[in-house]
This record gives sequence, structure tokens and C-alpha cells, in this order.
Amino acid sequence: MQKPTHRINLNLEVETLEVIDAFAKLNNRSRTYVIESFIKPALPALRELLAMPEKLTAMSDADRLAALAKLSNIEEKTTNATRSMPEHLEGVTK
Repeated sequence: MQKPTHRINLNLEVETLEVIDAFAKLNNRSRTYVIESFIKPALPALRELLAMPEKLTAMSDADRLAALAKLSNIEEKTTNATRSMPEHLEGVTK
């Protein structure tokens, strides 16, 4: 069973869209499929990030410091994953 979806408008640079479309065509997939496949791996970290403010207010100072350290780690992992994607894709093509 498919999950419900919503149609959105998304503004992208022409060059970005051309690359996404070319990648989609190469893999016989839709533009939507390609964009979702890049975003979905980050969703667990993003959900945890969004839940943090509420959790932080209920924590002791010590727990809050530990949580903030964890949050920094999540940010670093998400950023690193995004930044390493071009190198990963380049490695796949060689």
C-alpha cells in the first residue's frame, strides 16, 4: 500500500534539474523518485532533530548537555553524508 503524498512546487536551479532528470532517465525512474531517494536517508536524523527542543526543556542540565552533544553529532553526520554524496557517486562511476 502506498503512503499518501502531496504535490509541491519546488524551485531548483536549471543545472540541478538537468542533472536530476538525466540521472532519473539513466535509471528509468521519475524525477520524484530520484529526489526522494536522496532525501529519505536523512529523515530519521531530521525527525530526531525536530523532536529535540521539546525534549531539551524537560531534561536536567547534565542530560541537556549530553543531548546537545548528540545533536551536534547528528548535525555532523547529516552534513557529512550530504557532502560525501558527490564523492560517493563519483566512486560509483569509476
